[in-house]
Amino acid sequence: MEQVKCPGQDTRFWKAEDIFTVECPKCGAEIEFFKDDTRRRCAWCGHLFYNPKIELGCAEYCQYADKCVPELMAERRAMATFRERLKERVSARLGPEAAPRLEQALGLAADLLKAEGGDPKVVFAAVLLAEVPREEAAGLLTELGTEPEIAEQILAVLTGAAPAADLNRRLFEEVQALLTGAPPEALATTTGRKLAARR
Repeated sequence: MEQVKCPGQDTRFWKAEDIFTVECPKCGAEIEFFKDDTRRRCAWCGHLFYNPKIELGCAEYCQYADKCVPELMAERRAMATFRERLKERVSARLGPEAAPRLEQALGLAADLLKAEGGDPKVVFAAVLLAEVPREEAAGLLTELGTEPEIAEQILAVLTGAAPAADLNRRLFEEVQALLTGAPPEALATTTGRKLAARR
């Protein structure tokens, strides 16, 4: 007898576009992703990167998601915990007056990530650490046990060492531009322009 599987996670119900290739941000090789993969390691250069088109489907709200896709849900919880712990440390460093600005920046980052893709761990951390001196930022990432590869990406975004075409860098820069009140025409993404026009 065949085991019943949730239709939202059953690959028999997927469409052709639910499996796609993404260019590795480090070496340019094409890497295959399934819509619900969180990260993949490039077979050519070994770079670990986030699925820019991740789609959780029903796992986003289903009460059985922990049983159906446990690895995916564990990764989401770990990312949320990392973001909250980093936010606490940055808030303590910058003082209570920074809290509204940090919340606004995180909200903008969430909107951009949802529409444009990107690695939430990298973008959220870069947004939170934007006003922290780089040496302290590196120390905070180490203190929180951030994977060295991810910490390196975060610091590259913060220092501008990430390639200009890097999606995470572009999203970080869009958040910074939105926070400073840049006009819609100054923003590169459609989502950024919509967010700027709403102000």
